[in-house]
Formats: sequence, structure tokens, C-alpha cells
Amino acid sequence: MIRPLPIPDWLRKTTLATRLRSKTSLGSGTTLSAEDLAAHSRAEVQKLFAARRDAAQRRLEAAIGRSGIPPRFQGKTFADFKAPLPAQQRALGVCQAYAERFVAVGGHGESLLLLGGPGTGKTHLACAILAQVMRAGHTGLFLSVSEALSTLREAYGPNAARSERAAMALLTEPQLLVLDELGVAVGRDTTRQALLFGVLNERYSKLRATLVIGNLTVRELTRYLGERIMDRLCDDSSAVVSFDWPSHRRLRMIDNAGGTE
Repeated sequence: MIRPLPIPDWLRKTTLATRLRSKTSLGSGTTLSAEDLAAHSRAEVQKLFAARRDAAQRRLEAAIGRSGIPPRFQGKTFADFKAPLPAQQRALGVCQAYAERFVAVGGHGESLLLLGGPGTGKTHLACAILAQVMRAGHTGLFLSVSEALSTLREAYGPNAARSERAAMALLTEPQLLVLDELGVAVGRDTTRQALLFGVLNERYSKLRATLVIGNLTVRELTRYLGERIMDRLCDDSSAVVSFDWPSHRRLRMIDNAGGTE
């Protein structure tokens, strides 16, 4: 009978140790080297983390009753973003680099602000980022600011479906949160700013990345969110991208009509 290899103390109490010890004592004529043990350990840990991330994403999606990306924006990619203008190419490049860096290092709390008029491709690129991040195994969620605020407000009601803590966790636990439609008037300014500050400050503290989409300038967004929130979003490692070209939907309507403005 082949004598099993000694198991390191840090591995001794894990189920992996039990499985490996059993495998080395089968009398099959082969033994596991230290390198084999290390490789098995890394593979098992990677599987464990992947399973936990998958479970966390499923919990998020079950809580909001849909996929992390709304159906209309599923399937959006960088490849199908039309960028004939230099400014559009720069925006595309910044978003691609953000997604690649997020996948490589897990986000590290970097924010990205996509600001400009409607129909300029902000949501397209935001969802392309989110899809790439989620495919890499990170958790992500896309919500309008009105959905986020409703989630928090409902938790304070007498018939709340979830606790205040659960509502806050829904918005602070995803590794990437995309907040759309910043600028839409929702509730009193002071209440809105207080609720959003609670979410974004906790995400900032936990190094959770936030991607913001708004039909506003930086100055207008500062008035909407307040100085404290903008200070969190505009950290040194964060980026602001201006989408200052005409709406593609409007241009398409003009082309289809065969006319000019």
C-alpha cells in the first residue's frame, strides 16, 4: 500500500485534503507530488469562488425579478457600437479599457461616468461593459436611479418585502453597479441625495465600482447628486466621458425620411 503524502496544516481540515488523501492511498501505483497538490488546491479554490459568484448573481437577479441586464440591452457589445466620429472612437476606447481593467483586477472601486444627450450610445456601451464583466465571473446589476430609490424607499414601508439591510445590500454588494437615468427628477432633492449618498458611499468604502449614465453635464450632475456624492464618484482613478454628438435615433429617423433638419 502506498503511503499518502503528508497534508500541510493549512489544508488538513478541508474537504480537499480528505479527497486528496483518499486518492493517494488507493494503491494505484501513482502518488501526488507537491505540485499536484498545489494545482488541485488552486483549481478547487477557483471552482469555489466561481460557484459563490454564480450564486450571488442568481440572488441579485431573483431579488429584482430579471437578469442583471434588462432584456432590451442584452447582447450589446463593443463590436456593434458604431463609432465613425473621433469622439465616439475615444468613448469606445475608454469603455473597452475600463472593462478590460475591471476583468483583470476586479474593478478596485473605479467609477465611470458616461454623460451626454439621449440616443448617443451611453447605455449601449455601459451594458457592453457590464456583460463583459459578468462573463468574466463578476457580479453586476443595471438599475435606473428611480428603481434604486424605490428599492430603498419600499424597505421602510410597513409591508416591505425586504429589510432595510437587504435593500442596501442589493445595491452595494454587486461588484459593478450601473445606475442609469441620473438627472430624472425623483422625490425631494435632499431625500434623494441622502439615499444615494448612503449607497455610493458604502460602495466607495468597499471598493465596489459604480458606472453612472446621465443626460447631464458634470456641473448639472453635481447639482443633482450633491457635492459629497460627486466627490466619491470623481476619485483620481475614475473617468468622465462626454457623449456630445447627435442622437443616432434622431439621425436615423431623418435618413429614413429622406430629408434634412
